[in-house]
Parts: sequence; C-alpha cells; structure tokens
Amino acid sequence: MCGIAGVVRFDRPARASATELRQMQRRLAHRGPDGRGEVFVGHAALAHTRLAMIAAGPAGAQPMVSTDGRYHLVYNGELANDEELRAAIGARAWTSRSDAETVLAAWARWGEACVERLDGMFAFAVYDATADTLALVRDRLGVKPLAFTRLPDGLAFASEAQALAPMFDRMRPRVDAIVEYLVAPAFTTRSPFAGVEYLAPGTRLHVARGRVDERRYWRWGPSDDPTVGPGDLRAAFEAAVRGALHADAPLGIFLSGGLDSTAIAAVAPRALPAFTLVFDHQARWAHEQRSRLVVSDDTPFARLAAAERAHHEVRWEPTSLDGELAAIARVDDALPAWEQELSQRALARAASTHVKGVLVGDAADELHHGYHFLLDPEAVADPMVIVRRLGSVPIRPELPVDLRLEAGTRQLIVERWLPRLLHNGDIHTMAFGLEARVPFAANALVELAARIGPARGVDKQVLRDALRGLVPEPIRTRVKSALPKDQGALATYRAACRRVIDEPHPVVAAVVDLPMVRRLVDDPRTLDEAERAQLFRVICLQHWAIAHEVTA
Repeated sequence: MCGIAGVVRFDRPARASATELRQMQRRLAHRGPDGRGEVFVGHAALAHTRLAMIAAGPAGAQPMVSTDGRYHLVYNGELANDEELRAAIGARAWTSRSDAETVLAAWARWGEACVERLDGMFAFAVYDATADTLALVRDRLGVKPLAFTRLPDGLAFASEAQALAPMFDRMRPRVDAIVEYLVAPAFTTRSPFAGVEYLAPGTRLHVARGRVDERRYWRWGPSDDPTVGPGDLRAAFEAAVRGALHADAPLGIFLSGGLDSTAIAAVAPRALPAFTLVFDHQARWAHEQRSRLVVSDDTPFARLAAAERAHHEVRWEPTSLDGELAAIARVDDALPAWEQELSQRALARAASTHVKGVLVGDAADELHHGYHFLLDPEAVADPMVIVRRLGSVPIRPELPVDLRLEAGTRQLIVERWLPRLLHNGDIHTMAFGLEARVPFAANALVELAARIGPARGVDKQVLRDALRGLVPEPIRTRVKSALPKDQGALATYRAACRRVIDEPHPVVAAVVDLPMVRRLVDDPRTLDEAERAQLFRVICLQHWAIAHEVTA
C-alpha cells in the first residue's frame, strides 16, 4: 500500500513538472512512511511514497522500470494471485518479491489486457516511454482510490484528490457534487473539488497526445443462480482470506463481533491481534435510541470472536470530538459521509501503533444483501426510499438536485455506495500509514456473490449458511449492527452547527439552506438519527472548505 502521483504534459519535458510533482508527493507522505521515489522520463513525471508490506528492501522501491526500459510503473495495492501470475508470465530474472514487479512484468507481457488477470486491490499508472502514453487502472470494486485532473495538454493523477491541489491556482467547489453529498451522501462518487475526477472502479484510462480514452474493463452484473450454494461460498471465502495474508509486515483484524469480521478472524491465524472500538454506554444506547444502523452492543460479541487471540479494546474518548470532526474533514477530501468515520479514524489510529495492515469485513454487506433495504421491495424498486430514510441536508431552493439514480438499487449499492464506503476505509487507515485489506473483494467471491439473488429470506442468508460451524452460533445468527458511533454527540453537534450558522464559510452559505438548518438545531427535542446526520454533514462541509482552502 502506497501513495502514487504523476504529471504528463505533452507540451513540455518531464522535469518541467518537478515542482508540482514533489508538492503532490509531500501531500501523500502519510500513505508511504517507508520511502519515496520519483522518475522523469519523456513527458512523464512519476512519484511514489512507500508503505512496505512485502519486500521491504530497495529492490521493491518505486517507480519501477521494465527490463527493456520501456514501461515505468507507480503502483498502490496488494495482489492475492501474485504467485499464479508469476507462473503464467514464465521464466525471468525476478529481482524482488514485490507484487509491483509482477504487475509491471504482466503489463510488459500482455499489455492492458493484463488487468483482467489481476485479483486484488490496486490503483496504478504505467507510462510507455516508446509510445509516449500513460495508462491509469483501478481495481474492480474501487478498494484503492485514484483521482485525476485533465490539463490543457495532458493529465495529472494522485492517490488522493487533495494531493492535486498544486495543479490549481486555488481549489474551487463543484457545487453539483456537494449538493449530491448533502442530499444523498451514500450515493455520491463525484469529487467535491472542481476539475478533479475519480477514476471509476473497474476502469482504465489511456492518455495520449490530444486524446484521453476511458474504458470499463469490468462491470458487476447481478443474476440469480440457484445452483450457487453455501459450500461454493465457503470455499471461495476461505481462499480469499488466505490470499489477504501475504505480508512481511505485521497484520491484525478489525473485529466488530459481526458476521463478516468474525468469519475473517475464524480463518486468519490466531497470531493476528484484533481491534474493537468500545463505547462506555453502547449497551444503553442500543436499548434506548432505536438506531436503524447500530442496533446492538458489539463488545460481548467481539470478545467471543476474539477468543484465543490478543484483543485490543479501543475506547472512544468523547472529549476529543470537536477536534476529530475537523480531522476527518481534512483527511477525507471526498467529504465525510457517515458519523462512523469518526470511529474508523479512532480504530485506525490505535491499530497503527501495533500493526501495519488490517483485514476488514468491508464489502460483505453490499455484495451479500446485508442491508435490510436490499430485502425491501419498495427500496429495491426506488433508491429514493433509501435517501429519504437516511436524511438529507436542506439545500438552497434555487439549486438543482440531480442524484443520478436511474440504475436499479442493487446496482447503485455496488457501483456507488460500496466505492464510497471503500474510499472511507482507505482514507482513514492510510492517514496513519495502515493498510486495510478486504477479503470480500476477492474476484472469485465477488463473482459468486453476484449470482446470489435477494429472494432467499433473511439478510446474507447464503453467507450465513456458508459460515455455519466456522463462527460462533450467536454471531452467525446476530442481526446486523453497523460500526458503532458516539450516540451522545448531539450536544456537540448542536454547538458546532450553531457556530457554522453564525459564521458560515462561503461554500456552506452558497449551498446549504441555513435558516432551515437553524430550525433543526434549535428544535428542543432529541433529534433522530437522520436529523443528527444532517448536522454532522453541515459541520464537516465547513471544516472541509476551511482545511482545503476552497474558494467559492
């Protein structure tokens, strides 16, 4: 796991972009604390910051160049099928065990067609010095982020959108993306920075002089195949976990005590420590506050799941909430979408003092019908039902709202909700130089999940059946409960939101209907979960605009 950045300008030599490239590289230093590198060749300037999980020596350093000097690679990710690819590539003088070298050799052997052979999480760029072209590639589900901006005669890219700031005189807001975030944050995949785009999952971008070509090389296609059974799913799942364990650096597990993380822990070696976020009053909150998402206390289930392994219970400190709201808005340059991002940050900070990578249960809910609304015919038929349930921030009435919800709900959950969730997982772990690995994103497991329809009863029914005997029965049958959040934060949110209303950043004032928000803030009753989320997003928009010096 690393940070990558680059600039290709066909109207000037590579070294003319050195200043911007090094500024971008510095903005990605947190993603790669173990080293950095750069290369200037032809019209391309490429940079890398390294988090060494495998092959920590100099032979694994990047940028890498092919043996014939033609291809130059910067790569962020981990492959699960590295050994199989090396065998298919054939005999050659490998210089390291780095999977970056495998990707480079695969590109040299098969060209862009090699991306269909890759199984794992990745975002990378290859500059072809002979053809004077650049290719950008992102993994199938979007586990690894990749942002870019088009230039008058070229393109710049980086692992994080904020790292592209040196390419602009100033950062400006993209109003339609911010409106989408405020109204339907779970479905927003557009960058809130004007002029910045995210490469879509399962996509490659080809850049040549005077031409930029974007093409999907993979798209998730759901079906309902009754021949797919629990045994198929169990075998693919166990293989996926084993594939996520390749590392020289220490690994751990984010363990909630839910079905997904517990199943990962059941397959992973007992030597891997587990990390669970604990709130002092979670049991009482679960009983009293009737959350749609957090319905039970994780702690007793996590303790059961963590038997026979080191278990770190990370206690939430509410005194730091104001500072943490500012921090997540600075780190999550796509704008924080969920209150649970505070929890992700706290968990990642604690785990990073013990390990360099963690296995996480992300993508299981989205791919295996883990949300209640994926079994709700009304919500499946109309994704606006989900938007209304989750709550929307009031927008200034003169602003148009285009949520782009034409696709079916199940497709939207995989193609927009899931990449957003995976972005959050990456951005908050990598803020502390911690790699998050996602076994449920393994190719074979994703393909099987696509063939399992929703009409089989309870949420994750086939997955639950597949895990019978692997996880403790109280956890296998546990009702889904999301990552916990601070249910006692309402007073802090009210106070912070009042400060925003009194002195709004121009971006906030231009987009948010502040009188309507003030009415909500001043409402004396206890706000429900969706209303709290509205305050959270207004606060985060204010902090984001300030942190990134966005000019309205």
